Amino acid sequence: MDVIYHMEQEQIGMARKISIQFLADQLGLSKYAVSRALSGKSGVSEATRARVLELARTTGYYKQQNKLPSRSETRSTASFVLICMKQNHQGNASYWQRVLSGLISGCSEQGWHHLILAPSETEIGRAASPEEAIAPHLDWAGCIGIIVMGDFSYPVLHTLENTGKPLVLVDHKDPMVKCDKVVHDNLEAGSTLVRHMLSLGMRHIGFIGDNGRTTSFMERQLGVRSGFEAYAEPGVRLSEFNLPYMEGGPGWLKEMWGRYEALPPEERPDSWICANDDMALGWMHRLQETGISLPGDLRIAGIDNIKAAAESSPPLTTVHLHKEELGQRAVEVLKRRIDRPGAPQETLSLSADLIMRLST
Repeated sequence: MDVIYHMEQEQIGMARKISIQFLADQLGLSKYAVSRALSGKSGVSEATRARVLELARTTGYYKQQNKLPSRSETRSTASFVLICMKQNHQGNASYWQRVLSGLISGCSEQGWHHLILAPSETEIGRAASPEEAIAPHLDWAGCIGIIVMGDFSYPVLHTLENTGKPLVLVDHKDPMVKCDKVVHDNLEAGSTLVRHMLSLGMRHIGFIGDNGRTTSFMERQLGVRSGFEAYAEPGVRLSEFNLPYMEGGPGWLKEMWGRYEALPPEERPDSWICANDDMALGWMHRLQETGISLPGDLRIAGIDNIKAAAESSPPLTTVHLHKEELGQRAVEVLKRRIDRPGAPQETLSLSADLIMRLST
């Protein structure tokens, strides 16, 4: 993976000087290693040298030094794609890292370099230009397009749009931002699971989610509702439980258990659909701790198809989302936009696949 270039608040407000120390800090390298990489001397790996030269070019280091890169330095300085990714997504191996892997693979196939940036909202509305607000040290002349991963705020998206660069949103929609979008069919994912539960004869489906978290979560919940309205027979029930979810956090699970215990036994669902696999696995394990067997007493399913879903006991029924493909298709959509700038904007939706396992 190329450099992750995160602009801290104090960096945004600093003088626009790009020094060897600045490059070293951004890359997590020593000043000595960066200096040797820039001068073409031995003592650093080729992979490290490539990372240093790429950041030096994209931040405008050479321009400030009144120095043109040598032939050996320019071999790796092709135009680049700016990938915007939140800091808290960078450690998410089960979802966002897989989408990022597809993005990087797609860029490589096109012969494009990439730069990963975590935009800050600090300068939005105060900077002199959209480029200054997003990344004041970036050499924007080399940027051929922007791919945004996930749910950034409208002010950030609007600022990115105002750079004039081709823009693609990945796994997020915003009707106010006029650009191409590549998303999972979350409505289909939710509807598919409802259809599956109904085919098993379930009479009371419970949905666990967080309708204020992301567009994806809201769409999955809407998909559950639409599937229920389309396929449920009279007398079948749907109960929705929305909780403040945070991956790895115990708060939502504790609150959900309290709400479950407060229900009379006859009012408790006989099947559960969760907004993602992490929630489904947490809820399944909590139910099992009380002696409830799955799928004997209850049925449960999630969405995402993370690795842990296949390894749980019992293995979790889920909907597979094509994460790497999502990233690769985003690059293809960006290439189309670059080649055909006047083409109609499009939203590309990737279909989901039901994976039936022993939890249902």
